[in-house]
Amino acid sequence: MTPILLHLATTLSYSVLSLIIWRQLGITTSEGPTTKFKPWINPLTLLPVGLHFALTYHYSLGSSGLQLGLGNFTSLIVASTCLIYASHSIWVGKNSLPAFSLPFGAIASLLPLLDGPSTHIPNSELPIFKLHLILSIVAYGVLSVSLIHAIFMGYLEKSLHQHKLSPIINNLPPLLKLENLLFTIVLIGFITLSAALMSGGLVSHKIQSTLLPINHKIIFSIASWLLFAALLIGRYALGWRGKAARKILVMGFFLLILAYLGSRFVSEIILRNPQY
Repeated sequence: MTPILLHLATTLSYSVLSLIIWRQLGITTSEGPTTKFKPWINPLTLLPVGLHFALTYHYSLGSSGLQLGLGNFTSLIVASTCLIYASHSIWVGKNSLPAFSLPFGAIASLLPLLDGPSTHIPNSELPIFKLHLILSIVAYGVLSVSLIHAIFMGYLEKSLHQHKLSPIINNLPPLLKLENLLFTIVLIGFITLSAALMSGGLVSHKIQSTLLPINHKIIFSIASWLLFAALLIGRYALGWRGKAARKILVMGFFLLILAYLGSRFVSEIILRNPQY
């Protein structure tokens, strides 16, 4: 399938499924708002997500080598969000999570078109470097999803306190289950971030002959890792939850953004000189 056809198929399938789910969530009967889904809707949400990942794979591992521009990276984050929400909805039999994520997937699937040809990553031919990049992409992507989910939980919690109920909110899993999902996402992100940091040390030793170079990326990455570690220890050992736990998550992610996207933005957008 050519890139343009893959783009069209991805965006169209996202849009059609979003329309179907939102129409089902908005059904009103003589007894008031109600929600009744066809059993095939939940599994079908994996179709546009699969096409979306195929699209990001095409741009990341195309014929010109390993590439990962900001557009494709952002697209990958949204695709990961859609995958996690679609999988969770299949598991619990609820549809409101895809109702929120699928429209963003339709838009994000077009973002790789903004990258252009200047996003090739130097040294990407080294196997250890490829492994490090894959682990880093997974870590950043999953932890980005955890931030999106935390923000969404904050919005949902505020709506419930203000008694702003709707068919969409009524069809969501309970807050406790959404919070369990949040920490599961954080745990997966923390494990992959740990592996990414270890593989990054091996890459640095291979390229620069130093295991732990002192630069802003390393400092912010380690600080972020420590915050996520403290968050998980606090959760499973001390029962941390709610707004306080989400604030620590936001701080950890902010440091991760400073470590990765800050340097990527300067090198790619300002200097137009993509680098590791």
